Amino acid sequence: MPSDPALAGLDLRSEGSHPPLSIVTAPARTPSWSGTLWVPALLGAGFVAWTLLPAWLAGNLHPDTLEGLYWGQHWLWGYHKHPPLAAWSSELVHAAFGSANWAYYALSQAYIAAAFAGIWLLTRDIAGRRAALVAVVLLALTHYTTYAAPRFNPNTVQFAFWAWTVALFWRALTRDRAVWWGLTGVAAGLGVLSKYSIGVLLATLLAYLLLSPSGRRHFARPGFYIGLAAFLAVIAPHLIWLLQNDFVTLGYLADRGDETLIGPSGHLVGPLSFLGDQLFAIAPMLLAAAIGLGALGRERTGRLVRLARQRLRSPAGGYLVFVYLVPILALAIASAVTGIRIRTMWGMSFVLAAPPLLALALPALTGQGLSGGIAPRFRIAALALAPLFLVGFTVLMLVKPGLSGTPNIMNLDGPALSTAVDALWRRSQSGPLETVIGTIPEAGTVALYAGSRPQVFEDADPALSPWVDPARLLQTGAAYASRRQPVPGQPIAGLCPQSVTAYPWPARTALGTALQDRTVWIAVLPGRAAPAITCPG
Repeated sequence: MPSDPALAGLDLRSEGSHPPLSIVTAPARTPSWSGTLWVPALLGAGFVAWTLLPAWLAGNLHPDTLEGLYWGQHWLWGYHKHPPLAAWSSELVHAAFGSANWAYYALSQAYIAAAFAGIWLLTRDIAGRRAALVAVVLLALTHYTTYAAPRFNPNTVQFAFWAWTVALFWRALTRDRAVWWGLTGVAAGLGVLSKYSIGVLLATLLAYLLLSPSGRRHFARPGFYIGLAAFLAVIAPHLIWLLQNDFVTLGYLADRGDETLIGPSGHLVGPLSFLGDQLFAIAPMLLAAAIGLGALGRERTGRLVRLARQRLRSPAGGYLVFVYLVPILALAIASAVTGIRIRTMWGMSFVLAAPPLLALALPALTGQGLSGGIAPRFRIAALALAPLFLVGFTVLMLVKPGLSGTPNIMNLDGPALSTAVDALWRRSQSGPLETVIGTIPEAGTVALYAGSRPQVFEDADPALSPWVDPARLLQTGAAYASRRQPVPGQPIAGLCPQSVTAYPWPARTALGTALQDRTVWIAVLPGRAAPAITCPG
């Protein structure tokens, strides 16, 4: 019986060998560039498509992106919800490209591309170059890197640094050089500056060290402490900001948890829903892998299962299983205990370990024994599945609103609202608009597209917008844009609303189909000498 190519090249090396703890392909086989060129072509096409398609279909940025933009106007070391890195990234893009919405979709794709690079490096170190190509293709087949990508927010930024932390930690663990420990600390620190939920990964990696005999040895070596020092150096300014601001972001996390409580049934529904979200995220990867393996007989299936078990029991396999399953199980258990619903996007980074895990366990996908590169069936499956995410997004933004008449929030015409508020302001005020008070989508939209780029005073709450100078606000006045109607006779931030208007915020599809308007209350709040106690009318 001829040997199965999928069984060739297995190399389970001891921890002292180099490359350590790795499973590599047979040295006689090297990837054919002509047979793998489609992989960078697929990823490049995805970058362009997920930049330009949302720019055409959407009339406004997602509220998460708008919020980050008005945070980023003020270079703080933290904001009331999140650490600063996503907001700073948005502000840098604004400095270069202004309100061009395609630039923010490209920013999202840039961070996703960085995650691809981290997963490629991790998988190459563990299973070879062909497996690395398979892993990045699999990562391109999830809604987190496609359908959800136009929503640039801290999850997107964390996605990149989660990938690099996992990849660099593996290098630090297996090569035990100061440079890799230091870079791991930097990546982990930048992850914390992106979103605190990377703490789940950091706790997982610490647990891996503590539970592994080889890992515990690193506590007696300098590398781990070099990484810890680098990590603390990166996050130190944010820690100081937290101390100076009464740990405001942690208060937001507690409030956010309360908002997601789903009642007594949540102790069952919450974790099951979260686990379902994680299965949904990898379902297209599993489908592509299944197609790539083709129709398997009982004997070949048995050999592949035995090989997968052998690889997953290796140190490399154990590492990937640990960093994939432990965070998922930890949050599922937390949801079961507390009854808190884990939101879908909170699990975005958890998917990152799945592609290298599949690429390691299923070497047949790499086309071992073939001179033409990755397994042809897998290539066909990937190239067929990837465009379906574009179709799904088009249905969400174009077809579904066009049929129902109800807009998606990104179908709203952002520049139209900003123009209406600016025109209302100029009718009675001679100076530039410096501040807009209101809710996130409305005030954030005005701030983005208005020529003077006013600051946002979110809900007129100083805790949410600490950059607002009350004395300056009283002197210069503000515009108002919110879903909430001003209360007659009641001042807003010490200012009296005038020219209160129920503005029909227009929405339309990219093909020009008019959709249902959204009522937004806009007004002018003229400056005054002293704060108002009551207002006329």
